[in-house]
Amino acid sequence: MFTPPPSPGPYRTSATGPAPHESSTHEKEDHTQTEHAKQRTGRRLRLAVICVPLIVIILTLWAGYSTSRATQESFYRPPPLPWHAWIQDPLRRLHKRQPLPEPQSGPSLGSVKPTSTSAGATPSPSTTAIPNQPVPSVPSAPPVLPTPFPQPFDGGVAQNFSSLSCSSFFSNMTSATPFRSCRPFSLLLQTSAAFINAQTNLTLMNSIVWGTCNTNIPFEQCKSNMGWFASSLKTSCADELKQLNAMAVNTLLALQAYETMHDAGCLQDPTSNTYCYVNAVRGTNPADSYYYSLPLGLKLPKTAVPSCSSCSKSVMSLYSSALTDSSQSPQLTGLKSTYESAAALSAQHCGAQFAQSGLVSSATSFLSRSTSPWSLGIGVVFFTWLLVQIS
Repeated sequence: MFTPPPSPGPYRTSATGPAPHESSTHEKEDHTQTEHAKQRTGRRLRLAVICVPLIVIILTLWAGYSTSRATQESFYRPPPLPWHAWIQDPLRRLHKRQPLPEPQSGPSLGSVKPTSTSAGATPSPSTTAIPNQPVPSVPSAPPVLPTPFPQPFDGGVAQNFSSLSCSSFFSNMTSATPFRSCRPFSLLLQTSAAFINAQTNLTLMNSIVWGTCNTNIPFEQCKSNMGWFASSLKTSCADELKQLNAMAVNTLLALQAYETMHDAGCLQDPTSNTYCYVNAVRGTNPADSYYYSLPLGLKLPKTAVPSCSSCSKSVMSLYSSALTDSSQSPQLTGLKSTYESAAALSAQHCGAQFAQSGLVSSATSFLSRSTSPWSLGIGVVFFTWLLVQIS
């Protein structure tokens, strides 16, 4: 009897699928990959949830800070200087920021009797041409001071203010003994007709400079006085500062630069024992006088050719020290806008060692101009995308 052979086992082909152990391995790998993908997604979401609000907060704070700085700078930045409108007198042209409007109904300082303990008559103006006048030495004893002593706004205060508080502030300040007794060089330089006219008489000018350097009130008290007036001006003339009223803006710059300009005006040339400022007034090169107006926001003209005198170098050195001084620098808005260009021009004509540069950074002002809601939004999107890609 025929016996059939044993039936072969089921023949496995690729069509029937992998073996059970192979299927289990693939399933584990797929599950592992899925878990890793979920973990990556979770990490990205957590990172985005943490970082996006943080970025928004940082950029918002920076935008507020930049806007505040830009607003503050716009308040105190001097308006464009109308060079063509300067008065014709060559000496006065060196120091006048711009012609003051004609006085209207404002109080005249001519009727205010200044407090003065100095005796003696005012020296008569000299008829000798300035270049032919010798520069007097720094007085070794108190000289005869002019009576009355030159005062800021001695031609009157123009009433071109939009608020009564600002008009009252100027009226009160210009008649106040704490202001007049300090003889601020920074304001005499730009608003005193008596100071400007005295530049034709070097002996008189020498006495006036001595008087600004040696006041009856201690220098530290005068610094405090001018700081108080500057703070009061910001409050009383807030509208005028926003409107860039020339009188308010220029006066604030001068009040804030009181200490720096006092020191600049009192600098002495050790080789001749004379005041550097009086030397600049006598000199035939007007560029030497321009250096003293830098803290008032007046730049050196691009066509100026400095004489590279030791006095001008000392003035620039004093300015660089003031800009790096934590107590003076925040107040020197005008000098910050003029120093770097003056240092570059000085270095061009007098050598790289004449003036230190790179003290005033323009990064903040650039960011202030470029920061806007659109830039903030773009910044948030970009940083979020970058963080997601990195993770």
